[in-house]
Amino acid sequence: MLKVVQVIKKKPEVSFEDFEKQVLESYAKNLKKIPGVKSFAVKLVRGGYQLEERPFDCVAEMEFADEEAFIKVVEKPETKSILEELGRVAERSEFIYSEEHVIKRARAPAKPKVVRRIRRPRRKATRGTRKTGKRVK
Repeated sequence: MLKVVQVIKKKPEVSFEDFEKQVLESYAKNLKKIPGVKSFAVKLVRGGYQLEERPFDCVAEMEFADEEAFIKVVEKPETKSILEELGRVAERSEFIYSEEHVIKRARAPAKPKVVRRIRRPRRKATRGTRKTGKRVK
């Protein structure tokens, strides 16, 4: 399994809203349909700790069977046209291969315990009695 991270920097003259729209509605929508892409996630950068300027505006994570599968996908004419369209709003787009080492996985929340109440059978009211048990005339 090969994980590829794509970092994308928007052009300065493009608003973040237009960039976000292009990435989510066009780029991501079209790229996820390309055969060979096992998984695809887009993360838009909203800010960062102690950053004066964002180094990039979007991170896309993709998984492929191997490097050969990635190269086949990138060289397809459909992918090239999708990347050219992304170039209208992005000044830089770089692909980085990564090898993942999971140190800590998120734990699933524990299932709530089901407490079963034991119900006592209801007493049947005898004919001619009220709920209080007193006889009615």
